[in-house]
Amino acid sequence: MPKSQRRRGRGRGRGGGADGSWTWAAVGDSLREGRGGRGGRGGRGSRGGSRDPFVSGHDTDRHPHLVKSDHRLKQKRGRGRGRGSAAPRDRGDPEERRLDGICRDFCKTGSCPRGSSCRFQHVVIQPVTDRVEQEGMGRHCEVIGAHTASIAAITMCEQGIYTASLDKSLKRWKPQMGDDGRMRLIAELTIPLPESCFSLLFNSGWLFCGLWDGTIRAYSQDGSNVNLQGHTKRVTAILVHQSVLISGSADKEVRLWQMNPSTNTFACTHTITDSIPGAVTRLHVLGENLFVGSISGLAILNLTSLTVTKILPPTKSVAAFLEFQGHVIVGYGDGGIRIFDGEGTLKTDMKPLSGGPILSLAGLESGPRVLVGHAKGQVSTITLPSFEFRTQFQALDGQKVESLSCAGHDGIFLVGSQNGTLQLWQRVGA
Repeated sequence: MPKSQRRRGRGRGRGGGADGSWTWAAVGDSLREGRGGRGGRGGRGSRGGSRDPFVSGHDTDRHPHLVKSDHRLKQKRGRGRGRGSAAPRDRGDPEERRLDGICRDFCKTGSCPRGSSCRFQHVVIQPVTDRVEQEGMGRHCEVIGAHTASIAAITMCEQGIYTASLDKSLKRWKPQMGDDGRMRLIAELTIPLPESCFSLLFNSGWLFCGLWDGTIRAYSQDGSNVNLQGHTKRVTAILVHQSVLISGSADKEVRLWQMNPSTNTFACTHTITDSIPGAVTRLHVLGENLFVGSISGLAILNLTSLTVTKILPPTKSVAAFLEFQGHVIVGYGDGGIRIFDGEGTLKTDMKPLSGGPILSLAGLESGPRVLVGHAKGQVSTITLPSFEFRTQFQALDGQKVESLSCAGHDGIFLVGSQNGTLQLWQRVGA
């Protein structure tokens, strides 16, 4: 990482984990005034000590075999620069052209001449709001032009808030409390990237960026950086499980990487391609299984055998994962949501939300709530644990809600948009 990031020293520090607790503590205690015990995480001197229910506990089960080399690795593929899997254009009636599966007529006028026979979703775009009274939510600030292209990922750590964009840049932000009681986001650092960034992860002092060309660019707090080469198309998902880095890509591969502490380099130990249903979009570990979301459905990869054991219907694009109380909430591109247990058994099937196609999910500890980001700027809220739809609001003016990220305390969350706008919100309701 650049020198300005080294001063914090030892990785996670201060007990904050990867949720950016230190970052938000720097704003001051005014966030917690009058909150009735909904403070930060316990163990940090915060009031109330409420625990984020979305924090996973799956790391209690060890998988030591993941660090071993796989001697049956297939030969490396060629370095073709395939430009991904852009959605095909609908060349039918000009007024019925496909926009993320949404009916253009209905978006424009609120009515559709095709009625119930229309093949596309009817989504109503409301006026943009900065307050949601029903949820006790308000927007602190909006940074227009935070990036010049889509904000694909947001992560928080002790150094600040990082946003990664298709504009080939990584930015760090600091929250700052104004005299009016509103928080602002101050840009501290811009790191140019060699390619557009599609995924982002902070873990144990490393910041991993999944890039368009298949490279994973890793920045260490000691100032070094390395490239992880192996994928041949954009890296859309990165996570760490039991000290093993796991990545998924549009090249339909899942790769496992192990770090050599003496050299600070990473080596690919396993490559899984068999039975991966399509270009990988998301990854999530729960129990003994890795949930692999793709543009053609959901697969379950057993972490002991490293084989796909189930392909779960429907064969639709998986947009996002969220873990809650030992279950995985899966958001699909068509706007539907399903909940599975750790073995892939379907527990709940929710019909598509009125906000339309889903792009992102996040877990807000205040409530608690599921936040759902949609393709036309809406954010839906779902009450937990009952999993009942609560409301939706227009956060962006017709732009995709590409990314959502929650601080894990004080009801704070961020919204990243298709056009590079960044918003900071807070829920203070009961």
